Amino acid sequence: MLGIRKLAVLAAIGLSLTAVPTAFAQTKLRLAVETTGRDPTNVMLSTFRDELQKSAGDEVAIEYFDGGALGDENALAELIRAGQVEIVSMGSDIVSLDSKFAVFDMPFLLGDKATARAAMDGELGDMLAKSLRETVDLQVVGYGELGFRAISNNVRPITKPEDLHGLKLRTPSNEGRIVAFKALGAAPTPMPLGEAYVGLRQGAIDGQENPLSVIKEFSLHEVQKYISLTNHVYTPITLTMNGKAWDALTPEMQAKLKDAAKKAGDETRKLSDESDAKLVDEFKAAGVAVNEIDPAPFQEAAAPIAEKISAVVTPEFMARVQEILK
Repeated sequence: MLGIRKLAVLAAIGLSLTAVPTAFAQTKLRLAVETTGRDPTNVMLSTFRDELQKSAGDEVAIEYFDGGALGDENALAELIRAGQVEIVSMGSDIVSLDSKFAVFDMPFLLGDKATARAAMDGELGDMLAKSLRETVDLQVVGYGELGFRAISNNVRPITKPEDLHGLKLRTPSNEGRIVAFKALGAAPTPMPLGEAYVGLRQGAIDGQENPLSVIKEFSLHEVQKYISLTNHVYTPITLTMNGKAWDALTPEMQAKLKDAAKKAGDETRKLSDESDAKLVDEFKAAGVAVNEIDPAPFQEAAAPIAEKISAVVTPEFMARVQEILK
């Protein structure tokens, strides 16, 4: 028997919150994302929707589910594999579908946005797309950017690796992130992002780690004293589609989806560039203490983590990634 949650999801799919109705559309797509507003994963998907509607017009009918209407990213992972939605926009929890994406949990693997973007537009992005298709039959339509992550907490500013010791930090549920923070002495606490605000306010957790734009969108700065610009990991956005649904499209429609995804990815990168400096000033004005770090001690402390992440993604994959990034 279906549980109440699954019944609610199926009902929501049947009655879309936002639909672009086209009576005779050849292609019907259900799009879903955990977030809403100006959160980058929602910006990725909503821009994709708008650009695709412009280029495909009456050829496509789109149903749009945002704000976690169908569940968090782990729930969306189940839905897309089952073919109950066609396209989802995912951040860190893409690793629940393919462990190769845990490569992004290796602290300080990517030094700056230019390096990260070149890798995602090149061989690394291709390798991940190939792996996702082979592992769970999902097609990568395009990549966007959540960006580099900062650590916020209510105990102390993070200025050296030892400052992480004992901090209860909300993390995604993926194994790589948990392994990394345990190795650095923190107490990673997996929790849905939508529960982080209450967890911080009630003291169930000390802090969390996310890109600045996500901290802003979920108002986490309202319940945090310190934000440390650690830039410890880079998180891409993966726009992925059910493989059978992708294969059913004409080559012309596939090209339109790819083009819309490219424009959406560019929009998230633009958002990342424009928002970071502005948000630092905004957080400071709100009374949050914001600090930068010297990355060298953190890089040294994180070096032993490479072997643990390598075991998750396979040594061969990690070795090739390191070659690409040289």
